[in-house]
Formats: sequence, structure tokens, C-alpha cells
Amino acid sequence: MSTSIPLGNASYGFREYSLPEFFGASRKVGLTSVEIDCGWLEEESRNKIAVDATPQELDTVRRWATEAGVKVTALGGGAVVGLNGDVAEDRCDELMKVIDHADALDARIIRVFTEHDFTHSKHYVLPAERVTDALYETLSAAFNRLGNYAQTKNVSLAIENHGGTSATGARLKRLLDMTPYESVGVTYDPANYAYGGEDPYAALLAVQDRVLYTHWKDVAHTEAGVEYRAFGEGDIDWTPIIRALLTSFDGIWAIEYERKVDSDLETLMAGSRQSRDNLQAVIDQVQGT
Repeated sequence: MSTSIPLGNASYGFREYSLPEFFGASRKVGLTSVEIDCGWLEEESRNKIAVDATPQELDTVRRWATEAGVKVTALGGGAVVGLNGDVAEDRCDELMKVIDHADALDARIIRVFTEHDFTHSKHYVLPAERVTDALYETLSAAFNRLGNYAQTKNVSLAIENHGGTSATGARLKRLLDMTPYESVGVTYDPANYAYGGEDPYAALLAVQDRVLYTHWKDVAHTEAGVEYRAFGEGDIDWTPIIRALLTSFDGIWAIEYERKVDSDLETLMAGSRQSRDNLQAVIDQVQGT
């Protein structure tokens, strides 16, 4: 087994469980670099910290992590631009608080989304017809402001591809080209690209030089539709993706096991462990060729 690849665990699949439970489960499956939510899934997630968390609350999170033998290395922030109908407004003030929390926790990555229409659910994906030049301009202004602030804190914002302006590699590259700060880059999630019909390898090639963080799960196309699966148990061709990243990426490879039903803690741990083992097997195979 390679020891040079830092593996982590993203908390989304464990959102029904508390931070101590998530930390303990992550340690048991050997994923000691963890990502937790901050300001996005507050209504439905238990493994989170609030945007307005106090220093004492942050100290408690840090203590829980230390006691469990894990380290919070990434926070999951929300959308940088909020849409209400045709009105787009930046959410920089909120994201700056998340940057401050990340700095206090020594979590150097914040996973963020580009935009979200807050008249819909948190899982709404902006359709292509609403991706406009004006939206890109608003996003660019916000990300440049945040990139400047994050840089002063030695924190990076890593945009997760999640539809809308980030639905394809080309769309996301357009925004990155408008935001030259090194503190702004990409959370590369190949399964999200595949789920939306984009070739994840082609998307990677478009943004490869800006990848700061990664999420790892798989997708399978079934008669019932497209479903997320444990890494290595779906349809994605992983070898070219892994080979490309091994030449350019030295950040955290975070497992993100998602299961919509029967998501008891043992099931989530088993899926995360299987994902970890499958990912490591592909990495080892590619490194050996």
C-alpha cells in the first residue's frame, strides 16, 4: 500500500451523525483527514459547525477531533453567490467567516459551490439556460474578493463541480480564468461530472492545473437512473483520471460515500472502507505501471 497519498473522509454521507460519531467512524476506517460542513447543510446535517460558531465551540470541535485521532483539514462551505429569481448577490460576508473558522481550525481547504437559487432546495442544480454572462461577472467579483482575503489567511477555496457554472470543465475553467488568485481552485469530483453527463476525464483536463482538493465516489447507470455508488463499484473509467492526477496533484483524496437508504453508521463505515480500499488499489496499480 502506498503511503504517499493522503486519504480523507468527507462528511456529507454521515450527515445524520454527530461530529464525535463522524470523527470516530473516520478513525476506525483509517481516514484521519476529515471535511466537515460549515454553513451549508445546517438544517439537515448534525456533523457541522455554524457560520457564527464561537471560539469556544471551535475549541470543542478541535478537542473532539484530537480525542478521536483525526484532524479537520477541510470545511464544506456554501454557495458564493445566492440567486433569488433574476437577482444575484454575493455571499462574501458569510464565506469570510468560514475562512476565519478554517484558519482557526488549521483547515487549509474550504470546499465551496459557485451559485445557488435559494428559492429551491439545497440540492437544486442551476439549469444551463440560467448560466449567463452576468452571473459569471458576479461570481468573478465575489471569488476575487474572497481569494484576496483567503490568501491573507493561508486558506484556499476549492470550487466543487455541482451544476450551473461548474457543470462542465469548460464552464468552470471560464470562471477560474476570471479569478487568477492561487487561493481559488477546484474540488474535483469526477462522479458529480459523470452524474450530470459530463466526461470526468475531459473535465479534469480543462481544470487540472487548479485542482486543490478531491472527492471520490462512483456512479452507476441503472434501469432506475443514475445512482451514486462506492468508489470502484460504478461505471467510471478510473485509470486515466488517477494517472493524470498523480502527475499534478498532491492534496487530499477524500472519500465521499453517499447512500440514500439504510444509512446506519456501520453501513456508511463499510462503504467508506470499501471505497478507500478500491481507490488505493487503483492508485497502486497506476503507480506500478
